[in-house]
Amino acid sequence: MDCSKLTENKIPELGMEFNSEEDAYKFYNKYAFKMSFSVRKDYLNKDKDGVITSRRYSCCKKGVKRKYEGDAMPKRIRAPTKTGCGAKMIIVLLRGTMKYRVHDLVLEHNLELHITQCSHMMPSQRKVSEVQGFQREISKDAGFSLKQSHELMGNETNFG
Repeated sequence: MDCSKLTENKIPELGMEFNSEEDAYKFYNKYAFKMSFSVRKDYLNKDKDGVITSRRYSCCKKGVKRKYEGDAMPKRIRAPTKTGCGAKMIIVLLRGTMKYRVHDLVLEHNLELHITQCSHMMPSQRKVSEVQGFQREISKDAGFSLKQSHELMGNETNFG
């Protein structure tokens, strides 16, 4: 499946096929953006040649936070970062066609999803362009800190 040709309302389905693991990730991440959740690349299996044979993409809220003894009297209470959400998409490599097929799929979340206006700020949606990466390297060579470099790029975005 060519990810660039996806329709805006495409929903993951069991049996969907992708040309590569990266295409599957791009598709699921686009779906996550529309639905306002963030994706985490979870486990993967590889064969002896290093070819990915299966991969799981999960909601970033999968799992539960471990309890630590130091958590008894926290200075401030934070929103939970993990809620045990079971939303996932698992792909498996079909050896005959060398395509990846959706093998397991759970679309339901156990959490309140983000508001759509904030979708671009979720971890799996944040992207650094090639130009921004190059600017970061130039800033580093010029002695700028990472914070100063990000502020400079932010100012260019706001005024450019």
